[in-house]
Amino acid sequence: MKRPIFWATLYFISGIYFRLGISEMICLVFVLFILSSFLYFLKRYHNWKVMLLLIFTLFGFLMADAGQKKEILEEAFEGVIYGEGMIKETGITSSGNQKMAIKCDILDTDGNKAEDVLIYVIWTEDSRFDDGDKVSFSGELLSFYTASLPAGYDENLYLRTKGYDGKIYPDVMEYLGEDSSFESSLARVRGRVHETLDQILPATESGIMKAMLTGDKEDIPDEAYDMYRDAGVVHILCISGLHMSILALYVSFCMERILKQSRRVSAVVTMAVAIGFLIFTGFSPSAVRAVTMICVVMLARVIFRSHDRLNEISIAALLILLYEPLYLFHIGFQLSFVTVLGLCIAAEQIETKKLHQRKPLDWLKDSLRFSLYASLFSYPLVAYYFYSVSLIGIIANLVVIPLSGVLLGFGIFSAVLGMIFQPAGVFAAGSVYGILKLFEVVCKALLQLPYACVLMGRPTETVIILCYVLLFFWLKYADRKNSWKGAAMLCLFLWCAVFENQIFHKENTVTFLDVGQGDAAVISTYDGKTYLIDGGGEYGKAFGKNVGMTILLPYLEYLGVNHIDAAFLSHPDTDHMIGLLEIMDEIPIQAMYLSDYPYMVTENIEFLKESLEKYPIKLYTVNNRTTMSEEEWKILYPIDGIVFKNGDDNHGSMVLKYQYNGTNVLFTGDCGIEDEELLLQRGADLSADILKVSHHGSQNGSGEMFLERIGAETAIISCGENNIYGHPHDATMKRLKDADMDVYRTDKDGTILVRMKQDGTFKIETMAERKPLYERIKKTMEIG
Repeated sequence: MKRPIFWATLYFISGIYFRLGISEMICLVFVLFILSSFLYFLKRYHNWKVMLLLIFTLFGFLMADAGQKKEILEEAFEGVIYGEGMIKETGITSSGNQKMAIKCDILDTDGNKAEDVLIYVIWTEDSRFDDGDKVSFSGELLSFYTASLPAGYDENLYLRTKGYDGKIYPDVMEYLGEDSSFESSLARVRGRVHETLDQILPATESGIMKAMLTGDKEDIPDEAYDMYRDAGVVHILCISGLHMSILALYVSFCMERILKQSRRVSAVVTMAVAIGFLIFTGFSPSAVRAVTMICVVMLARVIFRSHDRLNEISIAALLILLYEPLYLFHIGFQLSFVTVLGLCIAAEQIETKKLHQRKPLDWLKDSLRFSLYASLFSYPLVAYYFYSVSLIGIIANLVVIPLSGVLLGFGIFSAVLGMIFQPAGVFAAGSVYGILKLFEVVCKALLQLPYACVLMGRPTETVIILCYVLLFFWLKYADRKNSWKGAAMLCLFLWCAVFENQIFHKENTVTFLDVGQGDAAVISTYDGKTYLIDGGGEYGKAFGKNVGMTILLPYLEYLGVNHIDAAFLSHPDTDHMIGLLEIMDEIPIQAMYLSDYPYMVTENIEFLKESLEKYPIKLYTVNNRTTMSEEEWKILYPIDGIVFKNGDDNHGSMVLKYQYNGTNVLFTGDCGIEDEELLLQRGADLSADILKVSHHGSQNGSGEMFLERIGAETAIISCGENNIYGHPHDATMKRLKDADMDVYRTDKDGTILVRMKQDGTFKIETMAERKPLYERIKKTMEIG
């Protein structure tokens, strides 16, 4: 058995997957993998030592189990807690509040005490605190919340993998002075570097260099981040293995070529600098992986031993997962190790050539090979987390990676020089500015190419596994006779896995998104059509940062939607309309349907008109006499010619029915009792299997006769958690219960997914039922 550390680590990871597997399919695959591998090694080597592989599997299982049973502070502390400690890191939330990582001791009113814990603090007042400040605070300790929609941000996983023990919105927070510890001194140095970069560079370039030199990505503008991501070079915006490797090369070069030190001395100094830089920038998984590999290589030099790349990767993974098993599900960990694995395979293939015989064209081919392998290995995971892949990244990295070393060198030099003498730092930063502008020009030019960045949607775990199996098969057996047959079979399996719904299941889905106090539903059909009913919207939140960009658009990208066939706006209230208008810049809408009702001229109406004039959207106004070209849809309300004089625009709220293979979903917008009575009098066909309850469960809707006529077995209420309106009202909930309906609520269940099957049945799944990889903790929302 060659590379024992590699195999041991692989089985250790398998054990963690057993304990925290993301799906039954993943667990089954790993069980089969463990058994088949064990039998293979036992047959080939006839050695009892292969039992160590199963022991490492058990070890991984126990480590993950121990991680699961860590004490959760929120369960041990009740009421108000009091804390005192040092601010390690600061930033700004999306709502403009200051967020902080505070290392502190905490105490509650019952005398429970915890020392040296890391608390995630969100400060909603105007005063601001700096890195390294010593502070005291008090407030209620909260738990982290999990994602309420499939494409949502999972605060629980993210913060737990960063080492946080709890979260708090302090009622009171006071400055106690500067902490004198080494950790606080590092925090102040990082703050000084940030201040210097702000002084010597423009805002965008300063934000990028902060990310490269300190790991702080808070100040990178969204436009710049999106550009680098779409161009496939976003890895330079963090402390990655690339940066650590470049730093190690700089140190080794200076020690050996300039200071004329031996390779052993150079190796020791390189390890020290790499570890020091890691401590300074924080322990991101990719940086820890890179530094561990650097240290293994340098130790091999010190003791005059050769090194093995796969074992280096394995040692790094083992150390990180021993510290925190949940890192296995961290995007930085996964992408870092998968990408470097691709680079190692490329390096092994290149090393089979005679290096001294290479020509300039050979160097270009080798560079393309490195970029291609790194991209191919990362594509499945990039699609899973970002829903799109950058095909131009293979070319962009040919420019970006070679210049990244120069950029990092000039960045460090400019920052140090700027802290000593600012004009000199400004002069030195000219090179930094020039390189970053070149990156911008290259990225923007390549993004103009067709299919530069392809929206894929999130692939299933099965598809990802098949992609890596196919990639491995291609690399291992591509030059063997008749290998095309195996590759063809794998491609067939992959094709069936990707298109299984279109071929086998033919399920349509209706997703009621958790947009807070509002309405938004997305219908996705097996044959590729997408419909949108309302788009949600949060009062008082800026346009462009509302639920359309934070919830609706990410979910559409998660589905791989590049256009919307039709959008239905029930009525122009903020909590139904704003999210829909926000996404018009990002996703083309082929047709929009509005109620044929004389709404009052309001600010919302004017904003709706202005927005629709900007885009080539087919606009239709509809009422109960409208005949839809798509047979799936039927408009029931508003009723032609009937107008209410009380000025309440909810009376114009569209009521429509969606039908698929005998399953009917009734959307009622914000219609009230009076509107329901009209529908009953006119004998409208209200029968449905699923009812989207009107007006978020208000007591002024969903009357007894109306519910009886509908006869639905399931009711969906879209409302915000602890909303000021008291939705859904107790009276409405009682009427729904009396009508014998199963009630689902977005404030309790999160996003609600309805799978409509070909045989006329349907199945409901909620985010609350989707147990995450770890123990679900009570959801709490950030209050701005």
